[in-house]
Amino acid sequence: MASESELKMGLTRRDFLRGLVGVAGVSILAACAPQATSVPDAEEPAEAPAAAEPTKISYWTFWADRWGEFQGTIVEGFNESQSEIEVEMLIAPWGELNTKLLTAIPAGNPPDFTIVGRGDVIDFAVRSGIMSLNDRISGDDRVKADDWFDVAWTECQWEGKTYGLPFETGTYAYWLNKDIFEEVGLDPETPPVTWDDVDVAMEKITIGDATAGYERLGVIPWDPRVDIIGWVAGGKWYDEENKKVTAVTEPNIAAFTWFKQYADKYGGEAIERFAQGLGGGDTEDDAFLRGKLGMVNKGSWSLSAKYEYAPDLNFDVFATPYRPGATNRTIGQGSGCVLPKGSPNPDAAFKFLVWMSIDGVAEWVPFAADMVSRKDQMDIYPDALPDTDEGHKFWATYNDALAYAYHEPLMPVRSFWGAELNAARDNVVLAGMDPEEALQIAQDNTQKELDKALESVESL
Repeated sequence: MASESELKMGLTRRDFLRGLVGVAGVSILAACAPQATSVPDAEEPAEAPAAAEPTKISYWTFWADRWGEFQGTIVEGFNESQSEIEVEMLIAPWGELNTKLLTAIPAGNPPDFTIVGRGDVIDFAVRSGIMSLNDRISGDDRVKADDWFDVAWTECQWEGKTYGLPFETGTYAYWLNKDIFEEVGLDPETPPVTWDDVDVAMEKITIGDATAGYERLGVIPWDPRVDIIGWVAGGKWYDEENKKVTAVTEPNIAAFTWFKQYADKYGGEAIERFAQGLGGGDTEDDAFLRGKLGMVNKGSWSLSAKYEYAPDLNFDVFATPYRPGATNRTIGQGSGCVLPKGSPNPDAAFKFLVWMSIDGVAEWVPFAADMVSRKDQMDIYPDALPDTDEGHKFWATYNDALAYAYHEPLMPVRSFWGAELNAARDNVVLAGMDPEEALQIAQDNTQKELDKALESVESL
């Protein structure tokens, strides 16, 4: 949702900004009745009744910069399309939105509607911070669970109740620089399929060493998401039925062992220094776009940045390489439309929520180069991408991944878990810790936090 690593992702749309910055919203003027004209020798006509004022609802969004402008355009279109509801949008940056919501909701002054990271929906549900939509959904013919991809719909469920409707989605895939591949004698038309292929490419592409530093690397395998590496090793991170964290398994240990070999061979700290000296992801200083990386794992939204900042770069997009004997996996991440508990105008807000999750996202994708979450919208193609066979091929690679994508663990301590998994990565890459030991620490810490959260769950 963005360094390009999660929470973040170093993406412009996920940059941490400060403060509540800006308001976007378009007022609808009540229709004015025409003035009556005098008619000789006739009784003055009765004054026309005033048009009903629209219900005003507030919408807090984490999208800022140009993505905030896109959201504002969508809101403006909704306001102009009808006269019943007027949406006023405020931008609360990604790094601050959840905190503001968790302060505003208990205080009794929440927004009417908001969109949160889909991985956070369950956390808000367990905290009683958002409303169940079951009763409202049952009365709305447009909302049918089967219309959304399961990977997106499931993230909005908790204990048999629906707490949100999916908005956009994104998956990950690998990119390779074709010119660099040709330069070092690799076939750019035969992308790596397994980790063994990645190992070969890494050695051929890399220029420099741990002592002198690196001018170019083949890939940084643990960036941006460590969980994907476990999945493509054949592992899973969470037992949803028994609510147990399952980090310490053979596939996950194999995943951490695989990227530990890179830290051992090329120097974990040296690679991190190289990465810290690179420009921001999805900007004109992006390391891959500047030829500093031969391969990179990128989210679907990054395609728009590539065509904006490096339209002539010769590259390819292909499914994430996996452990020999396993298969390809990725993540389907995105956001969800929710009603905060205490929403002042929940009925009007729900109408906007449904519109956003079906019609609004269909307008959002062409602007933002995000992916849809609904099966009937797969043919929507972003305006930001070239209308070429190449562009459509790359977009199809990301969309095809929805069939084998996983969602984040359905646990109310998902953010805590993400931090623990990243800490385990750092322990292995920077401190040389044994992978199993690092994963055990992450598992134990998260399980304790999860158990406490589950024990305190209110009756929903």
